[in-house]
Amino acid sequence: MSFDDLEAKMRAEPRKQERFGELVKGPYLDKVVAANRAYLTAAVPEPAATERDHWALSCQPTTNGGRLSTINMRRMETFVLLPPEGTDEDVWGFMVVRDSVLSRYAGAGQGIEERYPDLTFDRARRYQDAGDDQVQVFGRYDELIDALAEEPFAAAARELATSLLTGRTNNARHHNYQLADRVLGRSST
Repeated sequence: MSFDDLEAKMRAEPRKQERFGELVKGPYLDKVVAANRAYLTAAVPEPAATERDHWALSCQPTTNGGRLSTINMRRMETFVLLPPEGTDEDVWGFMVVRDSVLSRYAGAGQGIEERYPDLTFDRARRYQDAGDDQVQVFGRYDELIDALAEEPFAAAARELATSLLTGRTNNARHHNYQLADRVLGRSST
């Protein structure tokens, strides 16, 4: 089977189309697209060239209950978005980045946590593929977008992604082309 045949088959999978359709009908599509676009822009050079084989974007995956989207590289999640948890909440999520890179950008007498008080940093959770130099950063989708627009987070996300993009993701079969098309600006439908 050729790559084009495989892509056509994956695009036509009814369950993937249903999940994307559910996202389109709900209130979170624009937020999911914007946040995933910000992450891929900051972290992945030429995302279209490495799509599906080196990173995969799932749409409303059934793992870990209720996710809106997940970007995977190798065997790990690098960027996850979740629906609001409470009535006053908004779309939120986390990204995994290089901790040492964030530390280099911390100001004199000010840690990275003090520079970004709206974000939460978790150094206890570990993904094997990322090694010891990692931190999970949690926040609302707009806070994550704002952080990724700044060099400390863009560099930290890019450095981690660069190490992961050298191998294939084991989540290629879960890649949702309809959502990826929106995120990568290939389609407005």
